[in-house]
Amino acid sequence: MRLLAAAARQPNTPHPLLAALRRLLSTATSSSYYDPTAQFLHPDHRRVLSLPASLRHDALLALARLLKTSPQCHLALHAVSGGSPYSSPLAARFAAASRLSASASALRPFAAILLAALLPAASADLLSWSSSSSSGCARARYAALRLALHAFLAAGMAAEALHVLARVRRSGNTPSLSALAALLRLLFRGGEVRAAWNVFEEMAARGPRPSLAIFNAMLLGFCHRGMLRLASGLLGVMENKFGVVPDACSYNILIKGHCVFGWSGDAFKLFEEMCTSGRDPTVVTYNILVDVLCHEGRMVEARKLFDEMALVGIKANTITFNVLIDGYAKTGRMDEASTTYKEMKVRGLVPDSCTFNILAAGAYKFGHNAAQLLVHDCGMSGSHISAAEGLDVLVCRLCWDARLDDAWELLHGAIEQGVPVSVAGFNALIAAYSKEGLHEAAFQLYRIMNKLGLAPSTHTFNYLIMGLCHQGRLDEAQLVLEHMVSKGYCLSTSFTIYLDASFREGDAVRALKCWDDMEKIGLQPDFIAFSAYVNGLCRLDYVNEAYQAFFEMTTRGLVPNNITYNSIISAFCRAGNMAEALKLQKQMRQSGLVPDVYTSNILIDSLCREGNLNMVDSLLLDMCSNGLIPDTVTYNTIINAYCRAKDMNGAMNFMNKMFAAGCEPDIFTYNIWMHSLCSNHMLNQAGKVLDELAARGCAPNSVTYNTLMDGICSDVLDRAMILTGRLIKMAFQPNTITLNVFLSHFCKQGFGKRALMWAEKLREDSFVFDDATRNIIDWAQREMENDPQASKEDIDRCLFLEFLMFMTYETMHNSRSSKATHVPTDKGFDPAGSNMMTILDTG
Repeated sequence: MRLLAAAARQPNTPHPLLAALRRLLSTATSSSYYDPTAQFLHPDHRRVLSLPASLRHDALLALARLLKTSPQCHLALHAVSGGSPYSSPLAARFAAASRLSASASALRPFAAILLAALLPAASADLLSWSSSSSSGCARARYAALRLALHAFLAAGMAAEALHVLARVRRSGNTPSLSALAALLRLLFRGGEVRAAWNVFEEMAARGPRPSLAIFNAMLLGFCHRGMLRLASGLLGVMENKFGVVPDACSYNILIKGHCVFGWSGDAFKLFEEMCTSGRDPTVVTYNILVDVLCHEGRMVEARKLFDEMALVGIKANTITFNVLIDGYAKTGRMDEASTTYKEMKVRGLVPDSCTFNILAAGAYKFGHNAAQLLVHDCGMSGSHISAAEGLDVLVCRLCWDARLDDAWELLHGAIEQGVPVSVAGFNALIAAYSKEGLHEAAFQLYRIMNKLGLAPSTHTFNYLIMGLCHQGRLDEAQLVLEHMVSKGYCLSTSFTIYLDASFREGDAVRALKCWDDMEKIGLQPDFIAFSAYVNGLCRLDYVNEAYQAFFEMTTRGLVPNNITYNSIISAFCRAGNMAEALKLQKQMRQSGLVPDVYTSNILIDSLCREGNLNMVDSLLLDMCSNGLIPDTVTYNTIINAYCRAKDMNGAMNFMNKMFAAGCEPDIFTYNIWMHSLCSNHMLNQAGKVLDELAARGCAPNSVTYNTLMDGICSDVLDRAMILTGRLIKMAFQPNTITLNVFLSHFCKQGFGKRALMWAEKLREDSFVFDDATRNIIDWAQREMENDPQASKEDIDRCLFLEFLMFMTYETMHNSRSSKATHVPTDKGFDPAGSNMMTILDTG
């Protein structure tokens, strides 16, 4: 296993990034990560169970006070937490925890955590003990039930918690609001919406009266499940029926829910309602709205809203800047992303691991030095970075440098040394493994996360889905997606990844079903989803459907970007509808977008295929007048069009323009030129082009060789022999197309019998034939049937073809033999074979 091998490897010299991590640890403050009460838990439970940071101070003071004044506290604490799990009877442990809970109200959560560490193994015993504690007064019985309820909630056991809650109700007592809020969150997290609603209805009928925290828990649960209408209705009755005034958090939850499910218009209406009703927006409110504008590609509006924050007296935080930087990076505007990052530093804000990931991803995709700048800044300001964030930054940096074993070694070492780890570091490594096709390693990391008590985020599952989709394993990706739906995760990006992969696999039925499923679960496609849908339809040449989706996208207020426009323009060009393509280019300008070089290349290619070279010249002038510089693809397309039109002077003219503009020709340029020269029997000039290739250090490819071979076989024998010798010296590697060239020339020159003989020999050696090969063999057979006594003239040319065929056969045979001794064995990781749902449900 890759991870285990990396973990076992002992480096001879200290890893420089490990040294950087030690420096971070020596300067970072770790008090926020330290839980003093964790020392009373078994090591296996310390990462899974912990007392909330807000309760630790009071619990620790109460515990210290009791340890000084009460010997019984020593005994109770030892009984419930000391020794092995079987060192004392469970009933004695439950009673000891009850005594701790009764000794001070601040110790109730601590006692519940201690009991939760015994679950689920002791579930039946705890239920039995809490219901049979009848020896004491009613108050003691209620205390036992309350303790059991909080223990089950801490252990995440909703069914057992509901059972205890029913007993509390039957005993005539009223459960606490804190317990009910925790129960509602737990039920919604598990997808048990009906059970959560029943708990809320029971509160309204029997008490305690729902508080603001309860309403916010309900709003959050409904929004996570996509039930936005129910959430909006609940917000409406909070104040009117229950007298509970919604706060900024209530509105933020509902605004976020509408943004996640694609209803950004309604989100901004809620924002207006929030402001007019006297609830001041917070930095969280603005972060949500700036984020949705960035996701929809509305960067001008996003920046305007960002600037508005300062005008209303709200200070942007690191998250605000990350959201804006991410918006610029995803649209390829890395200069603006870098400028925003510098503005972030000027305001005294410290970048975190998310900032690094965003800039690194943008720099990796679009080519920019922003990531290096951030790495330098992190090194200079390491004292401001926490241990967990420092670890995340280093892991991310290693992943972007493709040093995956080093990244795992760093993460594994941190876990072994007790350094706080976060989901971000795991996500970075899972993403890297998925990108490399290492599914087993990615899912192994997922399992390690769960064992450490780290809840997988939406990004975790997205990276797993992405990895599976890249390998075409869409059925397994669908299982992960269904798991996310059942657990109430945010799904917009997940569906988009799966949708795009379905289109790339050419599976239109699966893609359209995915699109319909998004609507069924109430998920409104965002700008990225619509773009993927339009691009996918265009890729499969569903032009009318793509245009309908494109029109719907614009009517929803989602602004298509250059990529979306280019996709649909390209689809119209392939369909031969040049008028509509040019109309879209004009519409593109009217919407404020500037057609890029890709747009121009698409249109030029379509005009070249139509043979409309006059309009190509006009479009090229228009391209240059708008500040666009033609690239190699532009020149190659035009040169190829002139060559096909047998206008060698025109082709040479554009070849000279290409050199004059400082645009370096590539192998495609030379192949186009060489094919034209060979087609016109100008083999000497083709040989000179081959010399120029070698002089420029541009390596020929199989197309170059096959083009020349085809020309050689049609040329004068002496010149052909000389050029063949040069090709052999250049380590020519033949392929199936090369075989087809030779076999076809046997047929063209009347040697069909030799073509059939070689075809039979190749078949015996298990060479793979394509459709072209089979067509040539059919041709040779027809030639033999029509003229059994085929021409035996020009024996020299026949021997020459035999020589070329023999050399090709030997080269391909040797290549196959050498590869056969090094067959890669990649068993891969089969999530389906390893029970995908079992793996996912461990979370």
